[in-house]
This record gives sequence, C-alpha cells and structure tokens, in this order.
Amino acid sequence: MKLRDLDRRSGGAAVWAPRWIESPRPGDASEVAEEGVLEGVTRLGNRLLLRVNVRGCRRTASLEWETPPAVSDVEAVLLASIGAEIQDLGGLELPTRPGLGSATPSIRGRDRA
Repeated sequence: MKLRDLDRRSGGAAVWAPRWIESPRPGDASEVAEEGVLEGVTRLGNRLLLRVNVRGCRRTASLEWETPPAVSDVEAVLLASIGAEIQDLGGLELPTRPGLGSATPSIRGRDRA
C-alpha cells in the first residue's frame, strides 16, 4: 500500500494529501500542503501532525485514517523522509506487518531543482 492510498473507510474518502489544520492567513504561501517540504511529524493519538515549510512559511497539516496500517508504521516512514517534498511522499510504500523491514527507503536528500 502506498501512502496516497490511505482512506477513511466510512465513506472511503482519501486522506492524502494532508489538510491544513489552521485557516489560511492573508498572504499564506500555499492553499495545499503538497507544495511544501516536510520538516517534522508529531503523533497525536491516532492522527499525525505534519510540519510543512512552504516557501519559508511554516504550517501544520493533519493526516488521519482508519487502520491498518498502524499509525506507528506511517509515522516511521514519514520520520525517515524529513526534508522531502510533500508531493513526493504519496508514492512511498508503507510497511506491511510484521515489522518495518519492508518499508521503502527514505527519499530525504534527493536532489531538488
């Protein structure tokens, strides 16, 4: 399963790309989180909060789905990808149980034009 395939089973709505948790302020750099770079990940219960930098403006986006996969598995993949562009993360393979050994390597450090 890829990160972009996460969904809410009640209604089947896709959860990727992450949604901003705060209202945009006048002059905010982006309407969509996919245009930024992942700077951090914080687990809040069954939800992940992603810190995203969009052209120098730091914002927070939320990612919440119905398991599986486990929140800890998605968190591990995202933490390994700090520094990657959000638009590239949707294609990452998520690990399958048991263990994290099948996770796709991070794309951190990839050349960006």
